[in-house]
Amino acid sequence: MSQLYKVLVSDNIAQKGIDILEAAGIEVDFKPGQNREELLNSIGNYDGIIVRSMTILNAEALNKAKNLKVIGRAGTGYDNIDLDTATKNGIFVFNTPTGNTISAVEHTLGMILSLSRNIAQANQALHNDIWDRKKYMGVEVKGKTLGIIGLGRIGSRVAKRAQAFGMKVIANDPYLAPKNAEKINVPLLPFKEVLEKSDYISLHTPLTDETYHILSHKEFAIMKETARVINCARGQNIDTEALAAALEKNKIAGAAIDVHEEEPVKATNNPLLSFEDRVIMTCHLGGTTTEAMDNVSITAAEEVVSVLHSNLPESPLNIPAMDPNEFNRAKPYINLVTKLGNFMAKWKGNERIVNLEVEYGGEVNQYNLKPMTLSFVKSILEPILDDRINLVNAMHVANERGISLKESQIQNEGELKNIIKVVLKTEQGEYSLAGTYLPIGFRVIEINGLRIDLELSGEFIIVSYQDKPGVIGKIGSILGEAEINIAIMQVGRKSFGGDAIMTMQIDSKPSAEIMTKIKQNLDDLDTNVKDLTYLKI
Repeated sequence: MSQLYKVLVSDNIAQKGIDILEAAGIEVDFKPGQNREELLNSIGNYDGIIVRSMTILNAEALNKAKNLKVIGRAGTGYDNIDLDTATKNGIFVFNTPTGNTISAVEHTLGMILSLSRNIAQANQALHNDIWDRKKYMGVEVKGKTLGIIGLGRIGSRVAKRAQAFGMKVIANDPYLAPKNAEKINVPLLPFKEVLEKSDYISLHTPLTDETYHILSHKEFAIMKETARVINCARGQNIDTEALAAALEKNKIAGAAIDVHEEEPVKATNNPLLSFEDRVIMTCHLGGTTTEAMDNVSITAAEEVVSVLHSNLPESPLNIPAMDPNEFNRAKPYINLVTKLGNFMAKWKGNERIVNLEVEYGGEVNQYNLKPMTLSFVKSILEPILDDRINLVNAMHVANERGISLKESQIQNEGELKNIIKVVLKTEQGEYSLAGTYLPIGFRVIEINGLRIDLELSGEFIIVSYQDKPGVIGKIGSILGEAEINIAIMQVGRKSFGGDAIMTMQIDSKPSAEIMTKIKQNLDDLDTNVKDLTYLKI
């Protein structure tokens, strides 16, 4: 790594993750116990930061993080990170959603069983020299109905294991296709119906505006009086005060809570601690096993190193995600649209941009287009703005500058299997490029609607003019006298005497005097030169 990067690890992660960072030549500060003031004073020194759930990266912190390029969440939940501010500031944010999946699943099942058989309460009683088999009589889970709210990666695995215990599983997930639930024999039902029918209700949703206090007074009121609630997802999914009131009024039978609205939990801030025999509480242990800590720490460290090497994270939170295998297959098209955008920026980026358009044709349409479109916007803005532009904040920067974007698709039934066309509208005019990816490389096949065929790399002179005899000879002579070799020359026109465009791939950069001489000679031919530009791609 040519540059020395600094990464702050502000929460506890496994040593294996630290070792990976240091092996990559990164300076690591491991400070899981630092206070808020220390974080705010030092965060501006770091290129990357790895957190779990305790470090709060809100707007106050992120606006001080002037050098920060990447935030790695060693775990799943990310409500401690202000994604909007991170995006605005061009900071990549990713999580490690698969590393602690099994740990979270097994903890959920452990909570269900412990709540059913009063395991934690009976254990505590024996430690207090109390033997009371009658008081701690439990219930079997076999034959009971488990309602899962959020049948995603964790919820679906909980369902399979619960079925192995003989439980009937139903679920609510408005974002899941019914066929996916059918594969694991879990019917998707309306939210209210799941609450009414379930003996156990387990939450497995992220924290969003829609899921904040998804269980509150109204929801507890319609549950069975024998229902038991389990939350190993996000603390603010449940209204703590409402849950305590439901328990107090015997509206439900019990609860097992691993995540909390306020952490760490203290007796003064959580009324659930008063229900010793009906509530089991753990200190956010769902993803805390030796194996999970290793997994999320290793993945977070590897991803931070990868992003600092200018790669995309595999589980991004603030750019459209693309499956790694799909990304590899789509990479030629991402490179193509980036090259077209870079060409356009260097050609006409000096004019005030009003609108950007990108049109995809052919086999490119089988892929997720959003990363490609973001790559196009980034490639346009990056060469012409001083701001730090990347895939994270490209659209934010475009919106701030009043630049609109249009994305469209066509079938493209011609000879070429793929075509990407980009259009730049400025206050001075409208310009277009079309390109394709072939086994021989990237090609420009159209400029401003005129057909050409040119390799999409190297040094170019572009001339837009009115077609007249003698133009090619004049330009060739001037460049020859200046000992500038023309590698390839292409001319596109629609009709004799009409608009024409000439592109020359040259071996060295012409001086300003040479470019002025070309313009003067073309004016002498009365060619109405509209554009004369040198650019390097």
